[in-house]
Amino acid sequence: MSQSSEQQKQKKPKQPETAKTIRKIPISEEDFLRKIEKMYGEYSIEDIRCHMKSDFRYNSFWVFEEMKSAARYVDYITAKIRTLERENIVIKTEMMYIRGTGQPCLVLRQPGTEPVCLIAERSPKGLIARMDMMPAGFYKLVTSPGEKQ
Repeated sequence: MSQSSEQQKQKKPKQPETAKTIRKIPISEEDFLRKIEKMYGEYSIEDIRCHMKSDFRYNSFWVFEEMKSAARYVDYITAKIRTLERENIVIKTEMMYIRGTGQPCLVLRQPGTEPVCLIAERSPKGLIARMDMMPAGFYKLVTSPGEKQ
């Protein structure tokens, strides 16, 4: 390779980050849910996409169709948080754990509705592969991971 070709390669400007080039950062399920908790509690849009697989899946017990990408979920939750803030809706949150397994579960309580919980699941590489929203009553929840009752 000629020197001028080598110099041209070195001077090539950096490309802006796109969805495909977002640096992926492994995270625990609990730490991911804590970022979601912060979003609901402070109406802040957290950087969560970097922790999610591109083909992240989101299911809700109340919605027929599964979301099939991190980008779609981030768009959805961003709009939801902005609406909650604009309407001054307070969502109370509490980190709890499924009795027996110790799996973290973020319980959400909106005024006038039954509590729901978010459960995240990691991929073998440590990225969040999916998250499900289910009625909290489906689970036996405790306040610490090792709690028996």
